[in-house]
Amino acid sequence: MRLAKVISNTVSFMGRNLILSLVVGALFFVFPLVLVDLWTYWYWPRVAYLAGAHGNSPWAIAANLGSALGSGLLGLAANFVGHAVLSRATIDDINGNQPSIGCCTRTALHHLLPVLGISFAIYLVLSFMQYVRLGAGLLFPPHGGGVVFILLIVPTFIWAMGISVAVPVAIRERLGSIASMSRSRALTMGYRWPIFGLFSIALGLIFLMRVALVFGIRFAASAIPSASAFIIGTIPGAIVSAIVWTVASIAMTTAYVELRRVKEGTSVDELAEIFS
Repeated sequence: MRLAKVISNTVSFMGRNLILSLVVGALFFVFPLVLVDLWTYWYWPRVAYLAGAHGNSPWAIAANLGSALGSGLLGLAANFVGHAVLSRATIDDINGNQPSIGCCTRTALHHLLPVLGISFAIYLVLSFMQYVRLGAGLLFPPHGGGVVFILLIVPTFIWAMGISVAVPVAIRERLGSIASMSRSRALTMGYRWPIFGLFSIALGLIFLMRVALVFGIRFAASAIPSASAFIIGTIPGAIVSAIVWTVASIAMTTAYVELRRVKEGTSVDELAEIFS
């Protein structure tokens, strides 16, 4: 597997399908995150107050935890549907066809249950990691949370690299969520360092864009009152998330195609045959 080829194919796809990438990014990555942030930080505090879900009562803890988990899961589910749309589009493009948003969206919805299953599994792992870190921080202050985070981040990252092409597998090979993750682990076995390189590039991209974009726009929004400032302050983070999700979705699909070619000798025509 050649990392340079994966990166080149990713850049080429975005160059040929810029409008599609922007539309999918806005619909499935920007819009859901803005809605989740508005609910979490603007509307839910008011709803919680009216419902009496404030303070340290069991009801307040359960309601706030349910709101956080539910909104986070819905946002992630929308992101993974966008990932599935871009996976179909990328395979079409590599095969020399012009992808369409409507056709790619129908394919993603047709495979909705496996895609949502993969997103739910990832959400469970990330939530477990987060709450274990918080619990360790409360039980063993002041550095318990940081130590637990360091201990958990390595196996979590290895697991994430193993299932990184699970969504393209579900879209292309019509497998369920568990079978897709198992198939992804088999495909990525022996090639996880190049995939680690892709993850590293994505993390570097996140850092650079947050420094260049988020702080500047939020500073400008500080002069605007009330909900308008909150919305304007939320949009930069949503844009950064959309760019990262878009690039990562395309890159993981091109990595899947490259892994199939390297490990199984599968041609591009064979990969796209299911969509013909």
